Amino acid sequence: MPLSRTSREYIAYMAILNSGFFVFQSYYIIYLTVNGLSYTDISLIFVGNFVALAVFNLFAGDFADRHGRKKALLIGGAINVFGFMVYGLSSSILYFLLAEIILAGSAALINGSVEAWFVDSLRTEDKQSEAKRTFPLTSSASNLLGIVGGVVGSVFAAIALNLPMLVGAILTAVATLFAFLLFKENFGEKSSHFAGLVKESFSHFRHSAALRDLTYAEMFRSSATIVYFIIYQPYLVLQGMGKEFLGIYFSALMISMVAGNLFSVKMADRLGRHRMLALAGILLFASYILQPTVHTYILAGLLFAVSGFTSGLALPTVMIWRNSLIPSRIRASTLAVLSSLLNLAAGVMTLALGPVIDNSSLEAAMYIGAFLAAASVPLYFIANRHSTIAENEGTPGLWPD
Repeated sequence: MPLSRTSREYIAYMAILNSGFFVFQSYYIIYLTVNGLSYTDISLIFVGNFVALAVFNLFAGDFADRHGRKKALLIGGAINVFGFMVYGLSSSILYFLLAEIILAGSAALINGSVEAWFVDSLRTEDKQSEAKRTFPLTSSASNLLGIVGGVVGSVFAAIALNLPMLVGAILTAVATLFAFLLFKENFGEKSSHFAGLVKESFSHFRHSAALRDLTYAEMFRSSATIVYFIIYQPYLVLQGMGKEFLGIYFSALMISMVAGNLFSVKMADRLGRHRMLALAGILLFASYILQPTVHTYILAGLLFAVSGFTSGLALPTVMIWRNSLIPSRIRASTLAVLSSLLNLAAGVMTLALGPVIDNSSLEAAMYIGAFLAAASVPLYFIANRHSTIAENEGTPGLWPD
Protein backbone atom coordinates (compact mmCIF):
# COMPACT_ATOMS: atom_id res chain seq x y z
CA MET A 1 0.00 0.00 0.00
CA PRO A 2 1.47 3.41 -0.98
CA LEU A 3 2.30 5.92 1.72
CA SER A 4 -0.05 8.81 2.37
CA ARG A 5 0.79 12.32 1.22
CA THR A 6 1.50 13.27 4.84
CA SER A 7 4.14 10.55 5.15
CA ARG A 8 5.73 11.47 1.82
CA GLU A 9 5.92 15.12 2.81
CA TYR A 10 7.42 14.23 6.18
CA ILE A 11 10.08 12.02 4.59
CA ALA A 12 10.99 14.68 2.02
CA TYR A 13 11.17 17.50 4.58
CA MET A 14 13.32 15.52 7.00
CA ALA A 15 15.61 14.34 4.19
CA ILE A 16 16.30 17.89 2.99
CA LEU A 17 16.63 19.28 6.52
CA ASN A 18 18.99 16.52 7.64
CA SER A 19 21.08 16.76 4.48
CA GLY A 20 21.88 20.34 5.49
CA PHE A 21 22.86 19.16 8.94
CA PHE A 22 25.00 16.34 7.53
CA VAL A 23 26.93 18.67 5.21
CA PHE A 24 27.52 20.90 8.24
CA GLN A 25 28.51 17.94 10.40
CA SER A 26 30.92 16.31 7.94
CA TYR A 27 33.85 18.54 9.05
CA TYR A 28 32.39 19.81 12.31
CA ILE A 29 34.92 18.63 14.92
CA ILE A 30 37.99 19.14 12.72
CA TYR A 31 36.74 22.67 11.94
CA LEU A 32 36.68 23.43 15.67
CA THR A 33 40.12 21.96 16.34
CA VAL A 34 41.65 23.82 13.37
CA ASN A 35 40.31 27.03 14.92
CA GLY A 36 42.32 26.27 18.08
CA LEU A 37 39.73 24.69 20.35
CA SER A 38 40.81 21.97 22.78
CA TYR A 39 38.55 19.05 23.65
CA THR A 40 37.67 20.83 26.89
CA ASP A 41 36.65 23.89 24.84
CA ILE A 42 34.58 21.69 22.51
CA SER A 43 32.88 20.00 25.46
CA LEU A 44 32.03 23.42 26.94
CA ILE A 45 30.31 24.68 23.80
CA PHE A 46 28.47 21.37 23.49
CA VAL A 47 27.32 21.69 27.10
CA GLY A 48 26.09 25.19 26.25
CA ASN A 49 24.03 23.65 23.46
CA PHE A 50 22.65 20.83 25.60
CA VAL A 51 21.69 23.05 28.54
CA ALA A 52 20.11 25.67 26.27
CA LEU A 53 18.25 22.92 24.42
CA ALA A 54 16.96 21.45 27.69
CA VAL A 55 15.54 24.87 28.66
CA PHE A 56 14.27 25.90 25.21
CA ASN A 57 12.57 22.54 24.69
CA LEU A 58 10.05 23.19 27.46
CA PHE A 59 8.94 26.48 25.93
CA ALA A 60 9.11 25.20 22.35
CA GLY A 61 6.88 22.20 23.04
CA ASP A 62 4.29 24.44 24.67
CA PHE A 63 4.49 26.90 21.77
CA ALA A 64 4.04 24.11 19.22
CA ASP A 65 1.02 22.57 20.98
CA ARG A 66 -0.74 25.89 21.54
CA HIS A 67 0.21 27.96 18.49
CA GLY A 68 0.82 25.32 15.84
CA ARG A 69 3.45 22.69 15.02
CA LYS A 70 4.00 24.05 11.49
CA LYS A 71 4.54 27.57 12.79
CA ALA A 72 7.08 26.28 15.32
CA LEU A 73 9.16 24.36 12.78
CA LEU A 74 9.14 27.28 10.31
CA ILE A 75 10.49 29.65 12.96
CA GLY A 76 12.99 26.95 13.97
CA GLY A 77 14.16 26.59 10.37
CA ALA A 78 14.80 30.32 10.03
CA ILE A 79 16.79 30.34 13.29
CA ASN A 80 18.74 27.29 12.11
CA VAL A 81 19.87 29.07 8.95
CA PHE A 82 21.16 31.97 11.04
CA GLY A 83 22.96 29.60 13.45
CA PHE A 84 24.78 27.79 10.63
CA MET A 85 25.89 31.12 9.17
CA VAL A 86 27.24 32.30 12.54
CA TYR A 87 29.16 29.03 12.81
CA GLY A 88 30.64 29.33 9.34
CA LEU A 89 31.77 32.91 9.88
CA SER A 90 33.24 32.41 13.39
CA SER A 91 36.70 31.54 14.66
CA SER A 92 36.55 32.02 18.45
CA ILE A 93 35.06 29.97 21.26
CA LEU A 94 32.61 32.71 22.30
CA TYR A 95 31.08 32.94 18.82
CA PHE A 96 30.96 29.15 18.55
CA LEU A 97 29.15 29.06 21.90
CA LEU A 98 26.72 31.70 20.64
CA ALA A 99 26.12 29.64 17.49
CA GLU A 100 25.46 26.51 19.57
CA ILE A 101 22.87 28.36 21.67
CA ILE A 102 21.19 29.68 18.51
CA LEU A 103 21.12 26.15 17.05
CA ALA A 104 19.67 24.87 20.34
CA GLY A 105 16.74 27.27 19.95
CA SER A 106 16.24 26.03 16.41
CA ALA A 107 16.45 22.35 17.34
CA ALA A 108 13.99 22.83 20.21
CA LEU A 109 11.38 24.29 17.88
CA ILE A 110 11.89 21.75 15.10
CA ASN A 111 12.45 18.44 16.88
CA GLY A 112 9.38 18.29 19.07
CA SER A 113 7.04 20.02 16.63
CA VAL A 114 7.79 18.02 13.46
CA GLU A 115 7.39 14.60 15.11
CA ALA A 116 4.17 15.71 16.82
CA TRP A 117 2.94 17.30 13.57
CA PHE A 118 3.48 14.07 11.66
CA VAL A 119 1.98 11.65 14.20
CA ASP A 120 -1.12 13.75 14.81
CA SER A 121 -1.59 14.46 11.09
CA LEU A 122 -1.75 10.69 10.63
CA ARG A 123 -4.21 10.43 13.53
CA THR A 124 -6.49 12.95 11.81
CA GLU A 125 -6.42 10.77 8.69
CA ASP A 126 -6.91 7.58 10.79
CA LYS A 127 -3.58 6.26 9.46
CA GLN A 128 -1.52 6.31 12.64
CA SER A 129 -0.24 2.77 12.10
CA GLU A 130 1.58 4.08 9.01
CA ALA A 131 4.15 5.69 11.32
CA LYS A 132 5.67 2.25 11.84
CA ARG A 133 6.65 2.19 8.14
CA THR A 134 7.45 5.87 7.80
CA PHE A 135 9.91 6.43 10.65
CA PRO A 136 12.54 3.95 9.36
CA LEU A 137 12.03 5.14 5.77
CA THR A 138 12.55 8.71 6.94
CA SER A 139 15.79 7.85 8.71
CA SER A 140 16.97 5.86 5.67
CA ALA A 141 16.19 8.68 3.22
CA SER A 142 17.91 11.23 5.47
CA ASN A 143 21.00 9.08 5.90
CA LEU A 144 21.16 8.30 2.18
CA LEU A 145 21.32 12.03 1.53
CA GLY A 146 23.93 12.14 4.29
CA ILE A 147 26.12 10.03 2.00
CA VAL A 148 25.87 12.77 -0.60
CA GLY A 149 26.34 15.33 2.16
CA GLY A 150 29.69 13.80 3.10
CA VAL A 151 30.92 14.02 -0.49
CA VAL A 152 29.61 17.57 -0.87
CA GLY A 153 31.28 18.48 2.43
CA SER A 154 34.60 17.12 1.15
CA VAL A 155 34.36 19.14 -2.06
CA PHE A 156 33.60 22.42 -0.29
CA ALA A 157 35.98 21.77 2.62
CA ALA A 158 38.81 21.43 0.07
CA ILE A 159 38.13 25.09 -0.79
CA ALA A 160 37.52 26.32 2.78
CA LEU A 161 36.59 24.45 5.96
CA ASN A 162 33.73 26.84 6.73
CA LEU A 163 31.92 26.32 3.42
CA PRO A 164 30.08 23.13 4.54
CA MET A 165 28.42 25.24 7.27
CA LEU A 166 27.21 27.80 4.74
CA VAL A 167 25.95 25.10 2.34
CA GLY A 168 24.10 23.55 5.29
CA ALA A 169 22.35 26.90 5.84
CA ILE A 170 21.14 26.94 2.22
CA LEU A 171 19.74 23.41 2.43
CA THR A 172 17.96 24.23 5.69
CA ALA A 173 16.35 27.23 3.99
CA VAL A 174 15.10 24.95 1.19
CA ALA A 175 13.57 22.52 3.73
CA THR A 176 11.85 25.40 5.53
CA LEU A 177 10.38 26.72 2.28
CA PHE A 178 9.14 23.18 1.48
CA ALA A 179 7.28 22.99 4.83
CA PHE A 180 5.85 26.49 4.37
CA LEU A 181 4.36 25.57 1.00
CA LEU A 182 3.09 22.05 1.70
CA PHE A 183 2.49 21.34 5.39
CA LYS A 184 -0.97 21.79 6.92
CA GLU A 185 -1.10 23.22 10.42
CA ASN A 186 -2.14 21.16 13.44
CA PHE A 187 -2.23 21.78 17.15
CA GLY A 188 -2.09 20.05 20.52
CA GLU A 189 -3.99 21.36 23.55
CA LYS A 190 -4.67 24.97 22.55
CA SER A 191 -6.61 26.03 25.64
CA SER A 192 -3.95 25.20 28.24
CA HIS A 193 -1.30 27.61 29.46
CA PHE A 194 2.44 26.94 29.44
CA ALA A 195 2.63 25.89 33.08
CA GLY A 196 -0.36 23.57 32.69
CA LEU A 197 1.03 21.77 29.65
CA VAL A 198 4.51 21.35 31.11
CA LYS A 199 3.05 20.19 34.44
CA GLU A 200 0.83 17.63 32.69
CA SER A 201 3.75 16.44 30.56
CA PHE A 202 5.98 15.93 33.60
CA SER A 203 3.10 14.24 35.40
CA HIS A 204 2.59 11.87 32.48
CA PHE A 205 6.31 11.10 32.45
CA ARG A 206 6.36 10.38 36.18
CA HIS A 207 3.30 8.15 36.10
CA SER A 208 4.14 6.24 32.90
CA ALA A 209 6.69 3.70 34.11
CA ALA A 210 7.28 2.48 30.55
CA LEU A 211 7.98 5.96 29.19
CA ARG A 212 10.17 6.79 32.18
CA ASP A 213 12.30 3.66 31.88
CA LEU A 214 12.59 3.97 28.10
CA THR A 215 13.81 7.55 28.56
CA TYR A 216 16.38 6.49 31.16
CA ALA A 217 17.67 3.81 28.77
CA GLU A 218 17.93 6.39 26.00
CA MET A 219 19.81 8.77 28.30
CA PHE A 220 22.57 6.19 28.60
CA ARG A 221 22.57 5.02 24.96
CA SER A 222 22.36 8.49 23.39
CA SER A 223 25.09 9.79 25.73
CA ALA A 224 27.26 6.84 24.67
CA THR A 225 26.60 7.70 21.03
CA ILE A 226 27.83 11.27 21.52
CA VAL A 227 31.24 9.88 22.48
CA TYR A 228 31.96 8.50 19.03
CA PHE A 229 30.53 11.62 17.39
CA ILE A 230 33.07 13.77 19.25
CA ILE A 231 36.12 11.54 18.83
CA TYR A 232 35.84 9.70 15.52
CA GLN A 233 37.32 12.42 13.29
CA PRO A 234 40.45 13.20 15.36
CA TYR A 235 40.91 9.51 16.16
CA LEU A 236 40.88 8.48 12.50
CA VAL A 237 43.34 11.26 11.67
CA LEU A 238 45.64 10.02 14.46
CA GLN A 239 45.39 6.52 12.97
CA GLY A 240 46.62 7.83 9.62
CA MET A 241 43.55 8.94 7.65
CA GLY A 242 44.06 12.16 5.70
CA LYS A 243 41.77 15.05 6.67
CA GLU A 244 40.67 15.34 3.05
CA PHE A 245 39.04 11.90 3.32
CA LEU A 246 36.93 12.64 6.40
CA GLY A 247 33.98 13.72 4.28
CA ILE A 248 34.17 10.51 2.28
CA TYR A 249 34.30 8.51 5.50
CA PHE A 250 31.30 10.46 6.79
CA SER A 251 29.43 9.13 3.75
CA ALA A 252 30.45 5.58 4.73
CA LEU A 253 29.16 6.28 8.24
CA MET A 254 25.83 7.32 6.74
CA ILE A 255 25.68 4.03 4.82
CA SER A 256 26.04 2.14 8.10
CA MET A 257 23.20 4.19 9.59
CA VAL A 258 20.99 3.49 6.56
CA ALA A 259 21.65 -0.22 7.04
CA GLY A 260 20.56 0.11 10.67
CA ASN A 261 17.41 1.98 9.64
CA LEU A 262 16.46 -0.72 7.14
CA PHE A 263 16.85 -3.52 9.69
CA SER A 264 15.27 -1.64 12.59
CA VAL A 265 11.54 -2.35 12.43
CA LYS A 266 11.88 -5.87 10.99
CA MET A 267 14.31 -6.81 13.75
CA ALA A 268 12.04 -5.22 16.35
CA ASP A 269 9.11 -7.29 15.06
CA ARG A 270 11.12 -10.52 15.10
CA LEU A 271 13.16 -10.06 18.26
CA GLY A 272 10.92 -7.71 20.20
CA ARG A 273 11.63 -3.97 20.43
CA HIS A 274 13.39 -4.30 23.80
CA ARG A 275 15.70 -7.09 22.62
CA MET A 276 16.55 -5.19 19.44
CA LEU A 277 17.40 -2.02 21.37
CA ALA A 278 19.41 -4.07 23.86
CA LEU A 279 21.30 -5.56 20.91
CA ALA A 280 22.08 -2.02 19.72
CA GLY A 281 23.49 -1.22 23.16
CA ILE A 282 25.60 -4.39 23.18
CA LEU A 283 27.02 -3.70 19.71
CA LEU A 284 27.86 -0.13 20.72
CA PHE A 285 29.57 -1.44 23.85
CA ALA A 286 31.61 -3.95 21.79
CA SER A 287 32.71 -1.30 19.26
CA TYR A 288 34.09 0.90 22.05
CA ILE A 289 35.84 -1.95 23.86
CA LEU A 290 37.51 -3.20 20.66
CA GLN A 291 38.49 0.22 19.31
CA PRO A 292 41.68 0.69 21.42
CA THR A 293 42.95 -2.73 20.26
CA VAL A 294 43.16 -1.78 16.57
CA HIS A 295 45.90 0.39 15.11
CA THR A 296 44.88 1.14 11.52
CA TYR A 297 42.34 3.69 10.35
CA ILE A 298 40.62 1.03 8.22
CA LEU A 299 39.76 -1.18 11.20
CA ALA A 300 39.03 1.85 13.38
CA GLY A 301 36.68 3.13 10.67
CA LEU A 302 34.88 -0.23 10.55
CA LEU A 303 34.30 -0.14 14.29
CA PHE A 304 32.99 3.43 14.17
CA ALA A 305 30.69 2.24 11.37
CA VAL A 306 29.31 -0.34 13.83
CA SER A 307 28.59 2.55 16.20
CA GLY A 308 26.78 4.33 13.38
CA PHE A 309 24.81 1.16 12.59
CA THR A 310 23.55 1.01 16.18
CA SER A 311 22.26 4.59 15.90
CA GLY A 312 20.35 3.72 12.74
CA LEU A 313 19.06 0.56 14.35
CA ALA A 314 17.72 2.23 17.49
CA LEU A 315 16.15 5.53 16.41
CA PRO A 316 13.06 4.42 14.40
CA THR A 317 12.02 1.88 17.04
CA VAL A 318 12.47 4.38 19.86
CA MET A 319 10.35 6.95 18.00
CA ILE A 320 7.54 4.43 17.43
CA TRP A 321 7.68 3.15 21.00
CA ARG A 322 7.69 6.50 22.78
CA ASN A 323 4.88 7.95 20.64
CA SER A 324 2.73 4.95 21.53
CA LEU A 325 3.01 6.06 25.16
CA ILE A 326 2.12 9.75 24.78
CA PRO A 327 -1.41 11.25 24.52
CA SER A 328 -2.04 13.36 21.42
CA ARG A 329 -3.08 16.52 23.25
CA ILE A 330 0.33 16.90 24.96
CA ARG A 331 2.52 15.11 22.41
CA ALA A 332 4.81 18.02 21.46
CA SER A 333 5.12 19.16 25.08
CA THR A 334 5.92 15.66 26.34
CA LEU A 335 8.43 15.05 23.55
CA ALA A 336 10.01 18.37 24.55
CA VAL A 337 10.24 17.25 28.18
CA LEU A 338 11.87 13.97 27.11
CA SER A 339 14.31 15.85 24.89
CA SER A 340 15.19 18.15 27.80
CA LEU A 341 16.02 15.17 29.99
CA LEU A 342 18.11 13.55 27.26
CA ASN A 343 20.01 16.76 26.65
CA LEU A 344 20.71 17.35 30.32
CA ALA A 345 22.18 13.85 30.53
CA ALA A 346 24.24 14.49 27.39
CA GLY A 347 25.44 17.80 28.83
CA VAL A 348 26.68 16.18 32.06
CA MET A 349 28.49 13.46 30.09
CA THR A 350 30.03 15.92 27.64
CA LEU A 351 31.20 18.22 30.44
CA ALA A 352 33.21 15.32 31.85
CA LEU A 353 34.37 14.02 28.48
CA GLY A 354 36.46 16.98 27.27
CA PRO A 355 38.78 17.18 30.30
CA VAL A 356 39.13 13.37 30.28
CA ILE A 357 40.39 13.47 26.67
CA ASP A 358 42.68 16.47 27.23
CA ASN A 359 44.20 15.02 30.40
CA SER A 360 44.15 11.35 29.46
CA SER A 361 43.42 9.98 25.98
CA LEU A 362 40.79 9.32 23.33
CA GLU A 363 40.84 5.68 24.45
CA ALA A 364 39.67 6.70 27.93
CA ALA A 365 36.64 8.35 26.33
CA MET A 366 35.86 5.06 24.58
CA TYR A 367 35.70 3.21 27.89
CA ILE A 368 33.26 5.83 29.18
CA GLY A 369 31.14 5.22 26.08
CA ALA A 370 31.30 1.46 26.65
CA PHE A 371 30.05 1.84 30.23
CA LEU A 372 27.14 4.07 29.17
CA ALA A 373 26.13 1.69 26.35
CA ALA A 374 26.18 -1.32 28.70
CA ALA A 375 24.08 0.54 31.30
CA SER A 376 21.25 1.04 28.78
CA VAL A 377 20.72 -2.67 28.10
CA PRO A 378 18.79 -3.84 31.20
CA LEU A 379 16.63 -0.71 31.19
CA TYR A 380 15.09 -1.65 27.82
CA PHE A 381 13.85 -4.94 29.31
CA ILE A 382 12.39 -3.11 32.33
CA ALA A 383 10.69 -0.57 30.03
CA ASN A 384 9.18 -3.33 27.92
CA ARG A 385 7.73 -5.08 30.99
CA HIS A 386 6.02 -1.87 32.09
CA SER A 387 4.93 -1.08 28.53
CA THR A 388 3.31 -4.51 28.16
CA ILE A 389 1.40 -3.95 31.40
CA ALA A 390 0.19 -0.55 30.16
CA GLU A 391 -0.93 -2.00 26.82
CA ASN A 392 -2.80 -4.84 28.53
CA GLU A 393 -4.57 -2.34 30.77
CA GLY A 394 -5.50 -0.15 27.79
CA THR A 395 -3.81 2.94 29.18
CA PRO A 396 -5.26 6.12 27.58
CA GLY A 397 -2.95 7.75 25.04
CA LEU A 398 -1.69 4.53 23.47
CA TRP A 399 -2.26 4.26 19.77
CA PRO A 400 -2.01 0.89 18.05
CA ASP A 401 1.11 -0.44 16.33
